[in-house]
Amino acid sequence: SGIFSVKSMYVDVINSSLIPSSKHVWAVKVPLKIKVFMWFVHKQVILTKDNLTKRNWTGPTRCSFCDRDETIKHLFLDCPLAKVLWRTVHIAFNITPPNSVNTLFGTWLNGIEPELARHIRVGVCALLWALWNCRNDLVFNRTTRIHFLQVIFRATALIRSWSLLTPTEAREHLVIGSIRWETVARDIFNRFGWWSCNRIGN
Repeated sequence: SGIFSVKSMYVDVINSSLIPSSKHVWAVKVPLKIKVFMWFVHKQVILTKDNLTKRNWTGPTRCSFCDRDETIKHLFLDCPLAKVLWRTVHIAFNITPPNSVNTLFGTWLNGIEPELARHIRVGVCALLWALWNCRNDLVFNRTTRIHFLQVIFRATALIRSWSLLTPTEAREHLVIGSIRWETVARDIFNRFGWWSCNRIGN
């Protein structure tokens, strides 16, 4: 279906008169398909349900994780599941979550040492890609429920895999960071249980 055409998304982006800079997207050490995905997120043309509706899709517009309408900002930043994921990042690394997609790709990491910022961007790519794939499991693969630990463990597995794309001296930092993130997530689960999104997401 043309609705799901990557070419269609590409043409929409090229024809847009408001194309923000994506220099950090292309510099991050992740596979090319992840860079393209992040580029689409940044341009706000990834096929969330609001963008599908603009292409005459007639399916449900509700977020797969909650009862709000699905937009890019909602899915990756404002949904209760997204909030609890970013909360684990905040606890693990003392990094305040971004408040918008443009901030995420722009000023969010201003003032942070460049090498550390590069590591953080690898983690953000993993987080967004893991969340996107978990969402797609619910929409297309008949998965009935996703928990925040599943998203985090997918993301940390990606970080470990992608660490092989970085210089040797940087790999240890990525692996240690992924372990720290998992530890925080497990601690939250042990304290709040499976319904922790309702407890610490705000």
